[in-house]
Amino acid sequence: MKIPESIKTKLYEFSKSDIKIKIAVAAGLIGILIIFLSTLGNEEKDTKSDSENLKNDVVSEDTTAYKNQLEKELTSLLESITGVGEAKVMISIEGTTEYVYAEELSSDIDSSEEKTSESHENKIVIIENNGKTEALVKKVIRPQVSGVAVVCQGGDNISVKEKIISAVSTVLSIPSNKICVEALSR
Repeated sequence: MKIPESIKTKLYEFSKSDIKIKIAVAAGLIGILIIFLSTLGNEEKDTKSDSENLKNDVVSEDTTAYKNQLEKELTSLLESITGVGEAKVMISIEGTTEYVYAEELSSDIDSSEEKTSESHENKIVIIENNGKTEALVKKVIRPQVSGVAVVCQGGDNISVKEKIISAVSTVLSIPSNKICVEALSR
């Protein structure tokens, strides 16, 4: 590959130029190189973000499944109350499902004539289940129900409305001011 004469001339003139100009050009090239290298590091961070997003998606799916199950069971319960026809239920929740894992605590005490030292170590208990290794779940903390909306046939009747509010409040352990009951319009 042959370098054009105009480029050769500019390179020759640059080599004869002031040292300050050479330093500025070198600093510029180093800056461009640093920017390029930093974008390579961001690709690794994006990979980590994807794995974290996958974990969040799994927790989110579990939370959504829990919410859907509550809505289905509550709808079934409310439709069995005298005076309530077809019902639609929407539950609002705060937070997500949390898992508390079983831990194994080990501690060592070393005593010598001059001093005593203690060390403690917590390890999550790992089990094998159907060929998969997974952490042993000690407790599952479900998200809190923050409100319920019920739209149903009979929701315009005061006594039916009171029965619904009482049932929802009792089943979900939420105060009655967090429950809204309205009539289904058709």
